[in-house]
Amino acid sequence: MFPRTFSLLCVVMLVGGTAQGAVVIETVPVGNPGNPDDTRYRSPRYVAGGVDYVYNIGKYEVTAGQYTEFLNAVADTDTYGLYNTNMTSSGGNDKGCNIQRSGSSGSYTYSVASDWANRPVNFVSWGDAVRFCNWLHNGQPTG
Repeated sequence: MFPRTFSLLCVVMLVGGTAQGAVVIETVPVGNPGNPDDTRYRSPRYVAGGVDYVYNIGKYEVTAGQYTEFLNAVADTDTYGLYNTNMTSSGGNDKGCNIQRSGSSGSYTYSVASDWANRPVNFVSWGDAVRFCNWLHNGQPTG
């Protein structure tokens, strides 16, 4: 799992446009196809800087409110563990993003206090971020 400060900003790449749905992610283009790799920091497992195609990336961090919309759309049973109990900010834990889960498996619902909705989501794994991106890209389906 990524550190609690991980934001989905670096993962929300919407190739070829944006999806239609309730959650709107403002994006900026990353372009200059053919831009070569930065060879100053090349290693066998890491290459940076090269851009093979134009794509869009989220301009801002994904918010707790946006992630809550995602959870309510797809995590009524939370089969894939998209909700992390560390997201709750209670009992002196001020490190979460204050997303609360109610109910039981099969009927989970999620909420976030309005004064927390525009803060960045945290405690999101790489796999959770990819599922969020796929959900956005595929029109924000439910179920």
